[in-house]
Amino acid sequence: MADRIDKLLERYFTGGLDLEIKMREHELRQNNSKKDENIGGGRAQNKYSNAFENTLVRIEQDEKLNALQEQRAKIKACVDKFDREHKEVFNQRYRNRMGWEMIAQLHYVDERTPRRWRDALKVKCQQVDL
Repeated sequence: MADRIDKLLERYFTGGLDLEIKMREHELRQNNSKKDENIGGGRAQNKYSNAFENTLVRIEQDEKLNALQEQRAKIKACVDKFDREHKEVFNQRYRNRMGWEMIAQLHYVDERTPRRWRDALKVKCQQVDL
């Protein structure tokens, strides 16, 4: 379970989760309707095209997009419970992929301290059912 949460946190801090959300929105915004091949044929006179509204509904009701956005919100809520130094350690570990020894030296703490901070973040993430 800890490995799954580590991967989620890495996706969040590196921006991979935001990228997935943007890509999914882009996919949903693409017009998937087929071109009209009725060359020279008649068209309905009273046909109302509401493509914009249909796109908005498609985006709002997409389960995958909603799950990704909910996941991002939960992780953000967990991270926001910590102070600036803890967030800096999380960024260094997950975004910059620094080792624990280097992080400990940069913050003038024992090597075990940033690991405890990471463990506290994981516990908070588990509490919100990530």
